Amino acid sequence: MENLRIGNKQLIKDINRALVIKWIRNHGPISRTDISKETKLGLSTVTNIVEDLINNKLVFEVGEADSSGGRRPVLLEFNYEFGYTIGIKIEENHIILALTNLKAKILNKVILSCNKGEKSENVILLIVEGINKLIEKSNIPKDRVLGIGIAVSGLINGQKGIVIRSSLLGWSNVQLRERIESEFNVPVYIDNDVNAYTLAELWLGYGREHDNFICLSVGAGIGAGIVIDKKLYIGQFGGAGEFGHSIIQVNGYQCHCGQRGCLEMYASEKFLEKEGNLLLTQFEASILKNSDFTFETVHKAALGRDSLALELFKRLGEYLGIGLINMINSLNPETIIIAGEGMIAKDYFLPYAKEMADQNFFSKANYQTNYYVSELGEDAWVAGAALLAINQLFPIPIYNDSLLTSLQITSLGNEG
Repeated sequence: MENLRIGNKQLIKDINRALVIKWIRNHGPISRTDISKETKLGLSTVTNIVEDLINNKLVFEVGEADSSGGRRPVLLEFNYEFGYTIGIKIEENHIILALTNLKAKILNKVILSCNKGEKSENVILLIVEGINKLIEKSNIPKDRVLGIGIAVSGLINGQKGIVIRSSLLGWSNVQLRERIESEFNVPVYIDNDVNAYTLAELWLGYGREHDNFICLSVGAGIGAGIVIDKKLYIGQFGGAGEFGHSIIQVNGYQCHCGQRGCLEMYASEKFLEKEGNLLLTQFEASILKNSDFTFETVHKAALGRDSLALELFKRLGEYLGIGLINMINSLNPETIIIAGEGMIAKDYFLPYAKEMADQNFFSKANYQTNYYVSELGEDAWVAGAALLAINQLFPIPIYNDSLLTSLQITSLGNEG
């Protein structure tokens, strides 16, 4: 609470400005009159703010709306090309970096390889190298990059910019933000990778139409992002949504998190490998006998009606269904959006998962949960990472440290 700004005329002006920007970003093209109605700000106040935003090139006029009488209202649109952000996703053996506009539209991309289990110091050096390559490749001035967002697996303290624990990467207490911020002199935001994907769904995907939903990722692991009243819920320690580490099998398979019987060990690629090797003796004719048990290889086998592949997906689907029941019974979401590389095989396991999940507590009272398969694709990870930064560029400025971004944006606009 010490960081709260003192209430005065300037604070009110800054809050009103942020509110107008928010409405134009979220609902543009929109007229000054409609902004006034929706925000409850006076039309003269809105007009003055809009003129300032137009002068600073943050907003521009895009034409006229239909009129029911009198002058046709002029429509306003946010200038998504005002500057750029960089979205980054750190994976086990590579790093993806993307330059985006302020609508998280990907304009350019760089992918750098790294070794599995690479030390965090080396990964940070690669990220710095990758950002420089991306800026050079895109031929843009460095000072037009307004923020950087990083998506990484594990438990993240976004406020301090620290990866507290990522068992997938083998990291503990890694200060990820500090070095990158000092190198590029722009704000850096980090969050769990599934939270980043969930942001992409909220702004660009099915989530635009839903107030309360869970975004579930099925792939190398299991993760979830939770949206309540259009806001990403991160929990007390930043780890909300770790459904992959809910226990569904007492004394089950050992998980890399230290527990036994986690959903992740029964509904991700790890399950295909463990269960597949156990079942090989029962399916000696399977074409998977000398293959890796990845979603891709097992899916190819399933396309050829391989009996082991079909059995593996049936079991995975049923276990995933148990996880879905637990999510639904715990949070009662309106919608569950399912994403991740595992969805390549959705036709073979999702029907079993839905059949199991439809036995949840609420279904007995005829309350149904909607299911969607994400259509955003692999680029959503870095687009969501970019949104981590974009959504912080224009905050409601009630804290002292939020002024820096506001002043930075204004000064950029004044460069002409």
